Amino acid sequence: MKSIAPILFAFAPALLSAGEMDIAREALRDGLWEVARTHAARLEGDEAKLLILETYARERDWRALVQCLDLWGGITGEGFAYYRALALAELGDGEAAANQIAAAEFSDPVYAALGAVLRARLAVKAGNAQEAADILRKVDLAGAEGETKLAAADVLAVAGERPAAEKLWREIVAATNLDERVTTAAAVNLGEIALIESAYARAKSTVTRRKAGLALALKLVESKASLERGAGLIRAIVKDSPDADGAKDAYLALAEAYLDADEYNLAAEAYRVALETWPETARMAKVQEGRGWALRKLGRNEEAIEAFSRAEESATNDSDRADAILRQGDALADCGRGEEAMAKYREVLERYPETPSGEKLKVMMHLRDLETRGRDLYREYKFEEAIAVFEELARSSQEYRSRAEYFQMLCLYGLGKDEAALAKARALADGDSDARVRAEATLWIAKYEYNRRNWKTSCAYFAAFASMRPDSSEAPSALAWSARAAFADNDFALAIQTAANLAERYQDSQERAAGFVVQGESLIELARFDEAVLVLDRAIATAGAPAAERARAQMLKADALFAMGADNPRRYREALDAYRAIRLGESLSPAAKLSVSFKIGLTLEKLKRLDEAQDEYYTQVVLAYRQGRLQGVRYDDDARAAFARAAFRLVDEYESRGQENRAMRILELVVASGVPAAKEAEKRLDRIQMRGKFL
Repeated sequence: MKSIAPILFAFAPALLSAGEMDIAREALRDGLWEVARTHAARLEGDEAKLLILETYARERDWRALVQCLDLWGGITGEGFAYYRALALAELGDGEAAANQIAAAEFSDPVYAALGAVLRARLAVKAGNAQEAADILRKVDLAGAEGETKLAAADVLAVAGERPAAEKLWREIVAATNLDERVTTAAAVNLGEIALIESAYARAKSTVTRRKAGLALALKLVESKASLERGAGLIRAIVKDSPDADGAKDAYLALAEAYLDADEYNLAAEAYRVALETWPETARMAKVQEGRGWALRKLGRNEEAIEAFSRAEESATNDSDRADAILRQGDALADCGRGEEAMAKYREVLERYPETPSGEKLKVMMHLRDLETRGRDLYREYKFEEAIAVFEELARSSQEYRSRAEYFQMLCLYGLGKDEAALAKARALADGDSDARVRAEATLWIAKYEYNRRNWKTSCAYFAAFASMRPDSSEAPSALAWSARAAFADNDFALAIQTAANLAERYQDSQERAAGFVVQGESLIELARFDEAVLVLDRAIATAGAPAAERARAQMLKADALFAMGADNPRRYREALDAYRAIRLGESLSPAAKLSVSFKIGLTLEKLKRLDEAQDEYYTQVVLAYRQGRLQGVRYDDDARAAFARAAFRLVDEYESRGQENRAMRILELVVASGVPAAKEAEKRLDRIQMRGKFL
C-alpha cells in the first residue's frame, strides 16, 4: 500500500517571524527537509512545530516524528493528534493508531478528511476493504487539498474501488494550482501516456521529473514500437541517478522488454549493466534467469549455464530452483553436453518431481522417448510404424506437433507417396508451424522441386529458406542452389543477383565460390565476357573453395577468354594458356581432359596454328579416346561429343587436302566407337566411296 503523505496546511504566519517561516515553507516545498527544520526550529508556535513534523513525515522518519511529539510533552491540537496516529500506523502499530484517530475530534475539515483517509487505510490493512470505501464515501473531498485527494484515491484503488480512485486522480490532474509532485503522482497512477508525458514536460523539480520520466519510459517500453525512446529515457535517468526510487526496477523492466522483443544482444547488455550498477541484483533469481535466456539465445551457452546456476542459488522456493536446474539442462543440451543435460533433468525429477518443471520434464521425457522411437523406426525403413508413432507424438504435444508432422512427411516420401509428402511439406512451410520446422519443410520442398527440374519453384523455395534461417549453416548453400536453379531456368539476371547476395552476406563461406561460378556462367550467357572473367577469378581465389568449383571456374574463364578472342586475338593466346594449365591439373578426369584438349585444338585453329591444331585433335583427342576405351574408361556425353567433333575437323582438313585415305581412317574410328555421331561418319564414308576413288 502506498503511504499517505501528510500535508502541511497553511496557518496564519507569525507576524514577527515571517522571514524564517517563509524560508521554511519554501524549503519544504523544494524537498530540503533539513533546511526547513532548521528555520522552523528558530520559531515558536504550533505552525513551526507542525512544519517540523511535516519534514519528518516527508522523510518517512516516523521515529523522529514521535520523539518530537514526546519531547514537546502534552501538546494538543488536531494536527498533532493526526501526526501521532499517522506515525503509529507507519510504525506498524495499527491498533494504537486506530485508537488515537478514534479519540481525536476533528473540527477542521482538513484534518477531518485526513483522519478519514487514515482510518480507511487502517481498515484496508485489516482486510476490511468495504469498510474503507464506506468511510471515504462519507467524507466530502470536493474542497480537499490535492494531496488529500491523492491519499484518498490511493486507498480507494487498494480497496478495489478503481473508478472512484480514477475520478479523484483526474480531478487532481485537471487542477492548475496544485504542487507538481501531486499532479505527477496522479498522472502516473492513471497510467495514460498522454497525461504522464504532459506531467514530464511540465515538471521542474528533479525528483518529480525523474518520477514522471521513469513512469513514461516504462509505458513506452511496454509498447515495442516506442521501445528505443523508452530505453533512452531509462538510460539517461539511471546514468544521472542510479539510486533514484524506481530506477533499478525500470532498468530491469527494460532488459525484460528487450528479451520479449527477441533483442537478445541488447537484453544481455542490459542485464550486464544492471548487475554492475546494482550488485544486489546478482542475488535476484529472476534477473539471473532473464540473463541466462538472453545468453542462451545468443549461443553463449557456457555463460548461460553459469547464469542459470546463479538463479538456482538465489531461488527462494522449490519451483524456482527446479526451473533454474531445468534451464541449465537445456543450455547443456544446446552445447552438445547431452549426458550432463540428462543429469540435470534427472535431478529435477528426483528432487522436485511435483513442481511445474518436474511435471513438465515428465511429459517432456515421454515425448522425447516417442520421438526417439519414431526416428529409429524411420532409420530402419519401417515407415508405416514410424508414422503411427509420430501421429501419437503430434496428438500428445502442441510443442512437438510440427516436428512430428515433418517426420510423417519424410515417412510418406519414404513410402513413395511423393504427392502426399509434397502436400504435407507445403502445409508445414506455409502454415503456422514451428519456425524451425517451417524452414526445414521449405528447404525440403526446394530440393524436391530441383530434383524434378522445376527450376523456378525450386529457386524461390531455396531463397525463402535462406531468408527464414539467415544464420543457419545451410543458408549459404541454399542461396548457391537458388542461383543454380535460376540459371537453369535461363533467368540469368536473377542468378547473378542471387549470387551477389550470397557473396555479400556470407563473406567467409566457401559457398561463395559456387555463387561466383554461377554468376560467371550467367554473364557468359549474356555475352558479358569481361565481367565473367573478373567474377571467375574471384571464384578461383576463394579460400577453401572445393576443387571441383575451382576447376569449373578455371574452365569457364578459359571459355570466356576464347569467346573474347573474336575481337582481340590476344585473348586466344590467354585462352590457350588457360586450357593448357587446366589440362595439367592432377584432379582432371580422363573425360574432362579430352574435352579440354578439344578446346585447345579449337584455340590453335583460331591462332592459325593449323598443324598444331591437327596434331592436338589426333593425338590428344582421337587417339586418347581410343586408348581410353581400350583401357575401360567410361566417357561422358561431353567427352564423346569432343571426340566426334575433333574427328570430323580432322576429316574436313584431310579432305580439303585431298587426303581421303586419312579421312576414311578417322571416320572408321568414329564408326567403330559407337558414339551418337557414328551414323554421320558412315554417311561420310559412303560419300567418299561413291566418288569412285576407292573401288
